[in-house]
Amino acid sequence: MTTLHAFTFNAFGEQTYLIDHGDGAATVIDPGMSTKLEQEEFAKFCEERGLEPVQCLLTHAHLDHIMGAAWVFARWGLKPRLHPLDTATYEQAPRAAALYGVPMEDPPALGSSLAAGERIRCGSSELEVRFAPGHAPGHVVFVEHQRGWIIGGDVLFERSVGRTDLPGCNPEDLVNSIVDALFSLPDDFEVWPGHGSVTTIGIEKKENPFVNAAGTGMMQREKS
Repeated sequence: MTTLHAFTFNAFGEQTYLIDHGDGAATVIDPGMSTKLEQEEFAKFCEERGLEPVQCLLTHAHLDHIMGAAWVFARWGLKPRLHPLDTATYEQAPRAAALYGVPMEDPPALGSSLAAGERIRCGSSELEVRFAPGHAPGHVVFVEHQRGWIIGGDVLFERSVGRTDLPGCNPEDLVNSIVDALFSLPDDFEVWPGHGSVTTIGIEKKENPFVNAAGTGMMQREKS
């Protein structure tokens, strides 16, 4: 049986995910480990459970989500897979890190591109890749339909949404992504975001002031 594990890494409080396939293999999603201590924590977790990461997937390429990509490649030889519309963001990440004043190794060459609608095996689980731009031009989310969870990156958070004031962001695209890629899923599906606590689709429909019918957030402004 597959198991999802979460780690909070780097100065941005980014959520890195590890999917234990249940057979000794594992999938790394959004490797944000940026210090030796964080890298050792992640490696120890894998070693203690006999896990060997076999693939690395990215929801998007903002620097906080790829700060550990070079280390993952050096340790396990995994080239990260990314939607092609986020390639420029990926290549510019070290420059962005320098502007923020945070250290970052140059990321490795990318692996094969992710495609909307693609299905990715993780042991007995299967992840559907859903295109969800807005916070980043090539943002995707990973949906596990059988077990009812989503690795959502920076699209939807507990009572908040991804920022749209960075290069390549688009507020209208983010609204469409929330409606089409996420709110089309059952209310009990869990959203495991790129920052913060786990929530559900149903809770965010009701309580998120950016997206619910009673709020004053971006979706209401788009409708006005």
